[in-house]
Amino acid sequence: MNKIIILLALVALSCKASAQNKQSGATAPGRHNTVVRRKQIDTANLRILYAWNAEDIKQDSTYLDLGQLLIGKKMTKYCSLFVEQADDERVKWHKANPHAQSVPNGKWWMRGKKPDIWSEYQYSDIFVHGDTLNEWAMMPLGQEWPLRYEEKIQPFGWKLGTERKTILGHECQRATCHWRGRDYVAWFAPDIPIRRGPWKFGGLPGLILKIYDTRHLYTFEAVGIEKGSFPIWQYPKEEYKKSTRRQTWKLQVAFNRNYLLTSGRRRYDPNAPGGMGAPMSAPHPYEPMELE
Repeated sequence: MNKIIILLALVALSCKASAQNKQSGATAPGRHNTVVRRKQIDTANLRILYAWNAEDIKQDSTYLDLGQLLIGKKMTKYCSLFVEQADDERVKWHKANPHAQSVPNGKWWMRGKKPDIWSEYQYSDIFVHGDTLNEWAMMPLGQEWPLRYEEKIQPFGWKLGTERKTILGHECQRATCHWRGRDYVAWFAPDIPIRRGPWKFGGLPGLILKIYDTRHLYTFEAVGIEKGSFPIWQYPKEEYKKSTRRQTWKLQVAFNRNYLLTSGRRRYDPNAPGGMGAPMSAPHPYEPMELE
């Protein structure tokens, strides 16, 4: 019996350790003064909050991020509420200090687990207009230009199941799919006729309230559904370099797997021109949600 208990404990620890937890150490971007030039492009009357890779669903300090899906009149947007709240504080600071040449780094106000560390799932804005998806991707410190691209929404090929479970008081139905290299399980609420979910997920006959890959590397779970008036912000378009999904994805993966090397960090060498010595390198294991 003791051996069984130990084995189960090791399996639980192994599953927990396998979740992607910002292990790259990539430094969160400063955004400089971009935040004070953001513009409201739509208004949402419904906001769904999602815990990403929470250790304790009741404690947002254990979330890697608290995402928000904003259901607007013209579009939907998925982005980080933690990042937006930090940006709100930076805008307030700028208004109180109008003559300052720059605004403080957003990490002063960031919440959640590992607030100083970048992740593409926290620092990307996902806009959906009809069947078109736009990702506006902020890269970590050391990348000069954030990137943006547009693509047609790729079908998920959902298979509906018969199982039911209740999430936030809504009876949800199980669905599964294989999408861009991974197998996913989703729980959607047919009584909320919104064909969206966290991040890029959607396409089911109801709002996705929980979704995870079958290896439990990534888990998004709804922790709140709010009605109200919520601004949908967009950062200055000219500050995002036009790209493609493939190019953006490759750079995001590279930063996660070796932030120091990808960002061009070099060791100090007093005998080298400009003191620039050999490239720094610190590889990390990393498994992105999209494998292809």
